[in-house]
Amino acid sequence: MDHSHYISLLKKAQDSEESHSYFSAAIYYKDALEEAVKLQNSPYIKLCKNKLVEMNEKSLSGEEFKEVEVTYELSPKEQTSLKLFIESFLKIDNKQETLSRIGLHPYLMPKVKEIKTTAGNTMPVSYQFVTLASISEEGHSIKGGSVAADSWYMQMYDLYLKNIMSMSLSKIFYILINDNPFSTNMSYKDFETFISKFKFINKKRVKIILTGMKSYFEKDYVSALHILVPQFESLILDIAKNNKLDVVAVDRKVIATRPIILSENHLDSPDFKRIFSEDFCAQIKFVLFEPLGFRLRHKIAHGEITFNECNFQNTTLVLYLYLALLSRQNLSTNK
Repeated sequence: MDHSHYISLLKKAQDSEESHSYFSAAIYYKDALEEAVKLQNSPYIKLCKNKLVEMNEKSLSGEEFKEVEVTYELSPKEQTSLKLFIESFLKIDNKQETLSRIGLHPYLMPKVKEIKTTAGNTMPVSYQFVTLASISEEGHSIKGGSVAADSWYMQMYDLYLKNIMSMSLSKIFYILINDNPFSTNMSYKDFETFISKFKFINKKRVKIILTGMKSYFEKDYVSALHILVPQFESLILDIAKNNKLDVVAVDRKVIATRPIILSENHLDSPDFKRIFSEDFCAQIKFVLFEPLGFRLRHKIAHGEITFNECNFQNTTLVLYLYLALLSRQNLSTNK
């Protein structure tokens, strides 16, 4: 096989590296890696993949990437509207109703069609021509980060969700738990009552979920996330099974069966969207799996999550996923 194209790309990568143009070097090493994969040459692949990570790390630590901070100030009308929205949850005396309303409220769940429309109307023209790269803090190139439409859509989704988290969801939970001026503060017991009323949840699972929720109230967010995320994954599969979806996988080599592992593919499937809604599937996917999203499930499963990520805001978001899942399940059950 002809190796000349690979050698040419490698030379460009090495020249860029020697001139300390690490971002350009990373692009050339990535192109060389694609060529090495086509050639099925293990030494080439090993060299390029490690150099790609190294160049990305140097780019992030140097001056080639700039962190841009954007501040948006709410108008007086918007501030009043947000205040009334938050107070609408604080003023409910029945804590079970409060939790159900949080789980069912449409504002707390980003709308896929709305974000796609916004992304389509606002994507910079430059995205069509420049070389795009999304890089993790560890220097790894992120899947989907080089596709203009996907990358911009994910940036818009990230913006929508973080606005919901910081401006509404986190504030609602913080005030409900710590300093509700309209009613008694919400306690762990209120969550225990809420979870325990869903009789279809296995009692053993309920006990583990409640342990995670107790850790949340004790501000032990490391333990809370490591318990609540995998239990949520199993819980949604239990509900899928109750709705007649196939949740059994087959190992064809030895003809053995096992439960499926929840993945992006399941959340993208028509069956899951039919049962859980497209918007909720997209939210779960972004929070737990999406390479350009939070990836909490993968980070926890593979020991990649940082201490700073185990915080009140992220744990509150996972807790919200439980409320949204169970409140909607309860609603459909009562129809």
